[in-house]
Amino acid sequence: MRCFSVCTAVLLCFVLSCTRSGGKDSAAANTPRVTPPAMSSVSPLAILQAGEYPLWFQFRAGAPVLIESIEDACFSAALIPWPLAPHVRFMLARGKDLFMAVNGDGFICLSPREEGRVGLYRFSGGEFWRQYTVGAFVLFDEQPAALLYRDDRFFDSSASLPSPRLWTFDLRSGGPQTLTIPSLDAFAPEDGWDIDTLRRGGDAYWYFRAVKKTAGQPEIRMLRSGDLAREGEKVSLGAFQNAALPEPLSAAPPPLREMLAAVFSESGGGLAAVVSPEFQIIRAFAADREKAAIFGFYSGGTENAFLLAALPRGNALYVTFPPSVVRRFSLPSLPEGFVYTGIGLCGDTVFASWEEQDEYSIGAAGFMVMTLKVTFS
Repeated sequence: MRCFSVCTAVLLCFVLSCTRSGGKDSAAANTPRVTPPAMSSVSPLAILQAGEYPLWFQFRAGAPVLIESIEDACFSAALIPWPLAPHVRFMLARGKDLFMAVNGDGFICLSPREEGRVGLYRFSGGEFWRQYTVGAFVLFDEQPAALLYRDDRFFDSSASLPSPRLWTFDLRSGGPQTLTIPSLDAFAPEDGWDIDTLRRGGDAYWYFRAVKKTAGQPEIRMLRSGDLAREGEKVSLGAFQNAALPEPLSAAPPPLREMLAAVFSESGGGLAAVVSPEFQIIRAFAADREKAAIFGFYSGGTENAFLLAALPRGNALYVTFPPSVVRRFSLPSLPEGFVYTGIGLCGDTVFASWEEQDEYSIGAAGFMVMTLKVTFS
């Protein structure tokens, strides 16, 4: 039987919003590096003491704002094409921390603190980020790295191509900082090149697509690189598309493979997007791509491995390794037209991103946090 721990959800402080530093990219080097070094300490935007009842946050003007309930988000934002809309675009985990790349704004980090509290940090890219779309978010050389590109599918943008296009952050800096990756820097925005895709394939190669946006027919190159430190090699359209396919369930680490199989059997799903401290990216695994998709958070290791998974409407599952019992529970209910889009765990605090969706458009968006305590009977 699953139950939630009961404690009062208290927001302890709102103290700081961060702005993007004005660091300038240095010339590309042969090895990836972060520039410029910034050593100042960062205070959290908030310190959260989550409990049985959820804390709801909505992105307003890019910043996460605490709202009283999810109903307050209804009819609060216009539906706009997703490349323009603020929302949690990607989530990653490193150690005990959760990282989010927020479209049109910057980064959010959740980091555990003493007594079950969680520090909520925001690193805003300001007006510069608002012009572009987050195309990828990966852990590169242990650094969270977000790729910005200019999306021209839904509107004619007057913005120049993003330069710099690669950004990172850490808890010692006051805002996002530029990141140098030689394979991508070989296609300079000043020469008309935009990079709209960066992913890691199941074959352990990094795949990316460079588009030269000129007045005439765009030039498109699809490439791959083993380490992104050298010039990429061209690949065929088929190879590039295959790298975007979910990996077979057999490719998952053994504990995750068994737990996913159990969750698929219990939920009727067949496809999963998984965040884990063990992964550099969000990895997708499929047993049957025709069945429902779920999203999950996996904590590995030889002991205490577990999988926390959920479906878009909030039906959730929890399983430990070895997977003897799959425990069902529900995330807080959402209004009609709203869905959950991702889930993570920071200490005992569950993080779940949510959006108001209508086909290719997003209205209100944000995230929810609450404490989760698993008991066994």
